[in-house]
Amino acid sequence: MTGYSKWLGSVGLLIAAIAGVTLLGEFRPSVYSTSTTIGIFALLALPLGLLYGQGGTVSLAQGAFAAIGAYTTAIITTRFGLSPLTSLLPAVVLPALIAFIIAKPILRLPELSLALVTLSIGTVVEVALQRGGDLTGSFNGINGIPALPFVGTSRIRAHFVVWTVVVLLVIGYVNYMSSLRGRALNAIRTDHLLAQAMGVNVALDLSLLFAITAGLAGLGGWFYAHTLGYVAPDSLSIALSANVLFMVVLGGRKSVLGPIIGAAIFTLASDFLPGTESQGMFFGGILILVLLFSPDGLMTLVPRRWRQRSTSVAALSAKPNPVVPSGAVQ
Repeated sequence: MTGYSKWLGSVGLLIAAIAGVTLLGEFRPSVYSTSTTIGIFALLALPLGLLYGQGGTVSLAQGAFAAIGAYTTAIITTRFGLSPLTSLLPAVVLPALIAFIIAKPILRLPELSLALVTLSIGTVVEVALQRGGDLTGSFNGINGIPALPFVGTSRIRAHFVVWTVVVLLVIGYVNYMSSLRGRALNAIRTDHLLAQAMGVNVALDLSLLFAITAGLAGLGGWFYAHTLGYVAPDSLSIALSANVLFMVVLGGRKSVLGPIIGAAIFTLASDFLPGTESQGMFFGGILILVLLFSPDGLMTLVPRRWRQRSTSVAALSAKPNPVVPSGAVQ
C-alpha cells in the first residue's frame, strides 16, 4: 500500500463530509459554528484515540491540557499584546512538556490507577486556574482575546481552518500507525514485556505519545480560545476530559474516524437535548448500549467494505514488518 493510498479512504470520506456541511452552511450559517465546535472536539479526541485505541493507555487529562493551551495563548495575547500566531507554539509545547515530564512515573500504573491519576491532574489544573487571581481569571472578547489572523469573526473561515488541521491530523495518524514506530506502539499495547524483548523502549515511546497527545490538546485549546473568544476555569474542566473519552469510546477507539464521529454525535446531541440531566441520561444510555452491542464503537457497525475504505489502522499496523528498536530497554 503506497503512502498516498494509506489515508486516501479516510481523508476522502472526511472531505466529502466537510463539503456537505459547507454546502448546508450556505443555507443555515449557524451550521458553521457547530462544525467548528465539532472540529475542536475532534482535535482533542483524535490524539486520545491514538493513545488509548492504539497504545492501550487511557487518559482523563485532555481537558486539563487543553486548558493549559487555552490559558497560555490567552495570557500571551492579552497581557503582552502579541499575535495568536506567536502564542501558538507555547500553547502546544507547554502542555506537551508537562505531559512528558510526568509521563514516565504515571504510565507504569495499571489502567484504572492511571485513569484516576490523570483525572487528578485535571483537578489540580482546574483548581490552579480558579485560584490564579487576575492572571488566570476569565478572558473574553472585551478583555482582548483576539480572533485568529486571516479568520477574524468569519464563521466559514474558522470552519475551514479547523477542519484543515483535522484532515492533516488524520493523515499523520494513519501514516504514523503504518510506520515501524506505529507497529511498535501496537506491540506495546498487545504485550509490554514482549515489546521490550523485541527492543522497543516502552517507557520512551509511551512518554512521547502522551506528550504528543497533550500538545494536540493544547492546540485544541488554542483554537477554542481564539474561535469562541472566551476562556474560564470551568470552560475546559474535568467534565470535558470525560466527554472526550466518551467520544472516543462511542465512535471507536481503534478507528481513525471513530473519534471524529463520536465528537459529531456528542456535539449535535448536546445542542438538541435540553438540560444537563437529559443529556446525562442520553449519553449514559447510549454508552451502555454501545459497550454491550459494539464494544469497539460505532465504526464496527459500518459495513466491512466501507471500513476497509476508511483505512482500519489496526489492519495497517498488523503487517508482518519487523519492529525496529527505538532505544535501550528500560
